[in-house]
Amino acid sequence: VGVNKYQVPGEERPVGIFRPDPETYRTQVQRLDQIRRERDNAAVAAALANLQAVAATPAGPDANLMLPILAAVRVYATLGEICGALRAVWGEYEPPVVI
Repeated sequence: VGVNKYQVPGEERPVGIFRPDPETYRTQVQRLDQIRRERDNAAVAAALANLQAVAATPAGPDANLMLPILAAVRVYATLGEICGALRAVWGEYEPPVVI
């Protein structure tokens, strides 16, 4: 509100681009590396394999992905790993090209 609609005439508001602090970025990368070192990687692999198995089942009551996703999160699987497991089953969405 006030950026695209309901603007006051003559009032200009610069909208800046967020740039994270490089130190914060470095700290987060270190924390992620530490989690990956200290977690039970066998449990992560098992949770991701279970997620892929459930994702591959036909639609129905046994195809609910929420519980396998939560199980993967509880053993510290990353969002990228979870999405990668789903991508391995379903592929990546490609919008249709219309000319």
